[in-house]
Amino acid sequence: MPVVKVWCLPADISEDTLRAIHKSIVAATMSVEEFGVTDEKSMTTLFPKDMMTYGLGTEIIIEVLSRRSAKVRPVTRDRLAAILVSAVCPFFPDAMVECLILPFREEDGFFHLAGTRS
Repeated sequence: MPVVKVWCLPADISEDTLRAIHKSIVAATMSVEEFGVTDEKSMTTLFPKDMMTYGLGTEIIIEVLSRRSAKVRPVTRDRLAAILVSAVCPFFPDAMVECLILPFREEDGFFHLAGTRS
């Protein structure tokens, strides 16, 4: 399951705008079939709150971590990065938006628990 984190968003961003950005990110990620995203439940989008407000919204960083990132060709990772930048840019036309697809190595540790817990 890919995890997409969007850093350095403006401090005063509304819930409605976050939902719109989330939908745009999900649609963008789904468009790159090699990452296996079929809907919003097959990925996670995070909007971490920054502790310092200085500069927020002027540079936005998108960080992607996925078990599949090491298994797809670099050109595919580049395509996902470009599509994600294009998905976020319309919300912040004056910002510099950058996307990093981070390497993932299962030998560094991985655990998955499927199903529901009561």
